[in-house]
Amino acid sequence: MPTVALPQGTIQYIETGEGRPVVFVHGYLAAGELWDRLAAELAPRGYRCIAPTWPLGAHAEPMAPAADLTPTGLAAIVAAFIRELGLEDAVLVGNDTGGALCQLVATGHPDAIGALVLTNCD
Repeated sequence: MPTVALPQGTIQYIETGEGRPVVFVHGYLAAGELWDRLAAELAPRGYRCIAPTWPLGAHAEPMAPAADLTPTGLAAIVAAFIRELGLEDAVLVGNDTGGALCQLVATGHPDAIGALVLTNCD
């Protein structure tokens, strides 16, 4: 599984497809696999689907001891992940608690994303 090393810790992710990047943000106690079925539908339609497992309870590796895991800190991790991968015009998709984090990314790091999609979320 590919990873991105950030100062806050390592983020594992699943990637499928090519085209405009779509970055998924799951909710509390979920993992990137939550998005497998949707990614399988979007990838053939020209989207690069990226489903990280965020540090919300199902994360396999501990984050750095000094990592800020508050909601604003998690939003910064999402934005840093997008920047580290060099994604441009990324669509950020969130559900549950991930939707709340996406809203924080959109307001605190608007330059990191090109579009925002919210499903049932906080």
